[in-house]
Amino acid sequence: MQPTPSSLPQRRLARQARQRFVEGLCAGLGDLDKTVLDFVTTLMTQTGTAREMQSRRDAWMTYQQHNAAWIDRAGKAWREALAPHVSTTRGSHVPAGAGGSQFELLSDDVVENKIVASRMALTVSEQVSNQFDTLRQRTQSLEGQDLDNSDILRPDTVCLLLVEQWVEAGLPRGDLLTVVDPLQRELANLLQKQYQAVNVFYVEQGVTPQTDLKSRVRRTSGGSVTGGSGHSGESGAGGLASQALAQTREAMAAARGGMVPQQQPPRGGGGHPQQHRGHPPGGYPQRGMQTAFATGMTPLSRAR
Repeated sequence: MQPTPSSLPQRRLARQARQRFVEGLCAGLGDLDKTVLDFVTTLMTQTGTAREMQSRRDAWMTYQQHNAAWIDRAGKAWREALAPHVSTTRGSHVPAGAGGSQFELLSDDVVENKIVASRMALTVSEQVSNQFDTLRQRTQSLEGQDLDNSDILRPDTVCLLLVEQWVEAGLPRGDLLTVVDPLQRELANLLQKQYQAVNVFYVEQGVTPQTDLKSRVRRTSGGSVTGGSGHSGESGAGGLASQALAQTREAMAAARGGMVPQQQPPRGGGGHPQQHRGHPPGGYPQRGMQTAFATGMTPLSRAR
């Protein structure tokens, strides 16, 4: 389904926001590289067993040999993720012409990459959740749908691409587990900064939570807020409670001063009042109201 002409500028704005986000991420790759290099350098200088010290030295040397390739590949992967319907699962594509019901065979590397990336994303999301939720809602208001599972704006997508390119660059996954703590902290700071920058961009373009809310709420001519069902604000439980409150006030007023004494029979005989027992005089409350006051149940309390 082709987007309507009025929605094209909104979709274009969302795409510009993604481009700004990715360019900001790529600009921060140098800080990620420095964080990892500083960590493995510091780790190498620490004392330990001969095996531990040799392992740390190997990790330091291996990273210096492959870090440039990792940074370059990560930037390219993030930029490629801007393309619509891009797959972030390397080695798990369904062959062309295959039916949608065909199962995908995932290699052990793909599964392990997903596990490491999921753990990273869980930690990162704890820090950036507020800014990301605001960004997601604003983007959704522009595009009319939620973000895809592989959208580059999602922290788990960013983490997965970073992990995949680490392995593709020739760096051992075990070394990634060694440096994952400082790496994910620096990545969380980078994502937080970029989410904030894109949210500022959205505000400058007039995309704010207030306008998002107004687009979802309609008001009647009388000023009452209505939802998607189209009923007025007086319908439903609110209208019933208002009616019950009015009835209770009228009944209490009648009970305090509106009742007249019971009519006395004529002096000349032992006749009965003209009113039947089942129909009280006009000044008295009806039987239902007598029962309500006797039991302490007013119309308002029954409505509740």
